[in-house]
Amino acid sequence: MATMKASEAIIKILELEGIAAVFGIPGAGINGFYKYLGQSKAIQHFCHRHEEAAVHAAGAYYRASGKLAAAACTSGPGATNFVTGIYTCNIDSIPLIAITGQAVTAQLGKDAFQCVDIAKICEPVAKKTYCVTDPAQVVPIFNEAFRVAREGKPGPVLIDLPLDVQNADIEFDPASYRSQAINVPAPAPADIGKAITMINEAKSPLLLVGGGVLLAGAVQEALNLAETLKLPVITTYMAKGCISEDHPLNAGHCGIQVGQPIGNKIFLNSDLVLGIGCRFTDRHTGALDVYRGSRKFIHINIDPKEIGKIFPADLGIVSDAKKALCALLDEAKKRGKAASRKDAEELPKLRKELERKTDYTQKPIIPHRVFQELNKSFGDNAVFTTGCGITQIWSGQLQKINKPRHYLPSGGAGTLGYDIPAAFGAAIASGRQTVAVMGDFGFTFHIQELAVCAKYKIPVIVAVVNNAYLGLIRQNQKYAYGYECDVAMEENQGLIDYVKAAEGFACYAERVFDPDEISPAFKRALASGKPAVIDIVCDPAVDCSMGTALNNCKEFVY
Repeated sequence: MATMKASEAIIKILELEGIAAVFGIPGAGINGFYKYLGQSKAIQHFCHRHEEAAVHAAGAYYRASGKLAAAACTSGPGATNFVTGIYTCNIDSIPLIAITGQAVTAQLGKDAFQCVDIAKICEPVAKKTYCVTDPAQVVPIFNEAFRVAREGKPGPVLIDLPLDVQNADIEFDPASYRSQAINVPAPAPADIGKAITMINEAKSPLLLVGGGVLLAGAVQEALNLAETLKLPVITTYMAKGCISEDHPLNAGHCGIQVGQPIGNKIFLNSDLVLGIGCRFTDRHTGALDVYRGSRKFIHINIDPKEIGKIFPADLGIVSDAKKALCALLDEAKKRGKAASRKDAEELPKLRKELERKTDYTQKPIIPHRVFQELNKSFGDNAVFTTGCGITQIWSGQLQKINKPRHYLPSGGAGTLGYDIPAAFGAAIASGRQTVAVMGDFGFTFHIQELAVCAKYKIPVIVAVVNNAYLGLIRQNQKYAYGYECDVAMEENQGLIDYVKAAEGFACYAERVFDPDEISPAFKRALASGKPAVIDIVCDPAVDCSMGTALNNCKEFVY
C-alpha cells in the first residue's frame, strides 16, 4: 500500500474510472487537485471562461459519447457557478463528476474567504453530494460516487474537497482499486407478457421512445420492437434522432411546444401508449385530460419514482430500457406475426402532408427558413446543441436529425448559455462538427466561451436566429395576457454588433439578411476552419406554433 497525497489518489481514480477529459478552471481552493491533474498522461484538461460553462461542456461530453467526464472549479463563487450546470444535467439524467475546492476544514462554517457549503446548496439539484472532511474517506467516496452517477437514473454527483483534505497523505494502492458493480434491473416476465397482450389487443397502439432509451444504448432494440409489432414511433424531445426521419414508422414528436402535427395526430388517434424511458413532463403532455383521454399507458422506466409520478400507468414496469425492450421483443416473436396496422402504413404519406412549411423566400427572413438551411448544410454527422426559448422550440419542431446523440438540447432546464459550451464539449467527445443553434438574446449568455473554442481550435459554428426579441416571452405575453413589456430588443439587429464581438474572440463571423445567403454563409464558416458565428437577421413578428393541449396547438404560416 503506497502513501500519496489525496489529490494524486483522486487523479488515479479518475483515470481508472475512464475519465479522459476534465472541464474546469483552476483556483486557489482547488490547486492541490490541479497539481496532479496537470501531471496526468491520460486526462486532458480544458480551461473555460466560466464555471457554469465547464459543467455544460462536461455534460455534453457524455450526451455526445456516452462516456463520463468531470468538471472542476475552486471554492466560493466558482462553486456556486456550478449550480445551474449541475441542475441542467440532473433534470436530463446526465451523469458527471463535479469536483469543487473548499476552504480548509478548520474554517468550515466560519465565514472564511470563499467558503460556502456547496454540498448543501447542490443537494436539491444533484443526484448526490459529498463534502469530504476525513482524508481516509476520499477513496471510498470517489468509488461510491462513480457508481451513484451511473446507476439507475443517471445524474451528476458533486464532491467538495477542503484544501487540507486535497493535500493530506493517505494510503492507496491503485492496483487494488475496483469500480463498484452497478445494478441493472430487469423486468418481471409476467409484466412483459401482460404488456404484449395489451399491445396485441389494442387497435392503435404506439411506441413512445424517451431519452432513457438513448441513455441505455437501446435505440436499435426500440426500432426492432417497433418493426416487429408495426408500431408508430413517437420520440420525446430528449430522444430526437433515435429514429431516422424517413423511417416508415417515424411519427415525429408530440407535445405542446416541440411537438409536430403528425406526432400529435397519431398520439390523439391512439388507444394504447407503450412509453419507455420517458417522464411524461409538461411540455410533452400539455393538458393531462387531453393527453390521457381514454387510452391505456404502459410505462417502463429504470427509476421506480418516475412511474406514476405524473399520472397512474395501467401497467408500470421498473426496468432498464434495454433489458425491457429485449424481453418485449422475445415475447412478441413467441406470439407470432403482428396484425397489419393502417395507421402505421399511412405514416410516410402523413409526414409529407403534415410537414410544416420552411421554404419561405421573403425578407426579413422567416426563422423557419433558417432550419431548412441547417438541415441542408451540415449532413447527418453534425451534432447540434440548443438551450432555450423560441429558437429551441423551432429547432425541435423543424430540424431533421437522423442519428442518436446528434441532437443535444437542454431539455428539462431550458438553460440559456448552455449552447456554446455544450457544443464545445460535444466536439471534444465526438470529434464531429458541432453547431450551436440559439437566439440573439441567448447568444449573449456565455459568449466568452467562444474564446475557449478558439484557444483549443474547435470550429464550433453558432447559428444565431436573430429576431431581436425575447421571442418566447413576447408570445406568451401576447397570447396569454394580452400585453407586451420589455421583450423588444431591436438593438440586437442594429446597435449591437455580434460580428465584431465574435471577431474579438478570434472567430469567423458574418451577418446574413437574405434567405438565399444562409447556406453560403454556413459553407464559408465551415471553410474558415475557425469557430464561427453566423448572425441571421430575421423577422421579429413571427410566432411559433404551440398550444396548451395536444388538440389545440395553433399553427402559424407566413
